[in-house]
This record gives sequence, structure tokens and C-alpha cells, in this order.
Amino acid sequence: MNPKYDERSVLKRISEGDEIAFSDIYLRYKPLLYRFVFNILKSADQTNDSCQDIFIKIWEDRARLPDVISFKHYLLTVAKNHSINVLRKMLSDEKMLASFVTSYNEQVHDVEDEIQSAEYKHFISSVLLTLTPQSKRIFQLCRQQGLSYDEAAEEVGVSRNIIKKHMIKSMKIFRHAVEKDFGIALKSLICISSHLLHEYL
Repeated sequence: MNPKYDERSVLKRISEGDEIAFSDIYLRYKPLLYRFVFNILKSADQTNDSCQDIFIKIWEDRARLPDVISFKHYLLTVAKNHSINVLRKMLSDEKMLASFVTSYNEQVHDVEDEIQSAEYKHFISSVLLTLTPQSKRIFQLCRQQGLSYDEAAEEVGVSRNIIKKHMIKSMKIFRHAVEKDFGIALKSLICISSHLLHEYL
């Protein structure tokens, strides 16, 4: 950070509704926030949405900013809590869990990401092996090829309702696998995100 940058003054201006000051701090901290959230959510789409939501929350709660000693600590604490809530919703919502399952494998940038990507592909493959042949085919059509339920029904030659039932069953299996084998049970997530928070501060 620029040593001449007076963050306390910027936070005070934001608390008074200064949108230019808010835009400035957004641009300064967005890259850090993105890396932190992505390390938890492992999804570019979910991370982008969450970063927007986090800054919106900070803007809505801007009256408390003059009391903030370290904006970085405040930002990442809000981000940690928000990310855990997002993951909780992913585990309980079929569509969000499906999004997590299909979008986790983002472009890799370093050796660590390549290892995580390989582990993820192995995880998906191992879960697919536990599905019945028809459920596996339907999952691949809907989640890996992006077909709608109606399109998958036409492709397989069954009703849309049957496609939906297979997908609900498959996503339940994935949810249990995520909780058990992929290391993102909520208690573990809280520990992981807390560890990340200390790493980033």
C-alpha cells in the first residue's frame, strides 16, 4: 500500500456516503478478496458473486467503518463468514451444489492449483462410479454437457420427471460425498477458512 494513503480518512469518508472513496477501497482490496474467497469456494462464478455481495454488505454497514482498526482484517472476516454461509447453502440446495460440482475446475495458474484440479477430477470420477449407468449418463448430460432436463429427456428417451428424479438422487449422493470425502464439512470449512484468514492477514 502507498504509505501516503490515509485509510482511516477513506473509511470515514465512506461512512459518510462518499462513493468515490468506496470505489477506491474496492479497487485496492478486490484482488486480495477474490483470492481469499476463491480459496474457499473454488468457483469463479460463486467467488465473483460473493465479492460483490461482501462489498455491498460493507457499504450497507458503512456507519461502523470509523471504528475499524484494520480494514483488511474487517474485510476478510466478513468474507470468511459470507463464504461459509454460501457453502452451507451449496450443501443444502441442489442447484447451488450442482454449480459447485460443475464449476469447481477453473483454469489452473500454479502447481498447487494443478494438484487441486487433479484431485477434483478424481473426486468427480469416483462419485460417478457409484451411480447407476442411467443416472451417470443423465448427470453427464445435465451437468457436464449443460443440457436442460427437457433436452436430456429427449436424448435419453424418458420423461422430464424421470430426469429430475435421477438428478435429485445423484445430487444427494454428491452432497454426501462432498461432506465425507472432499473435506468441506462445515466444521472443517470453519477451520480451513480461519486458517486462510490468518494466512492473509
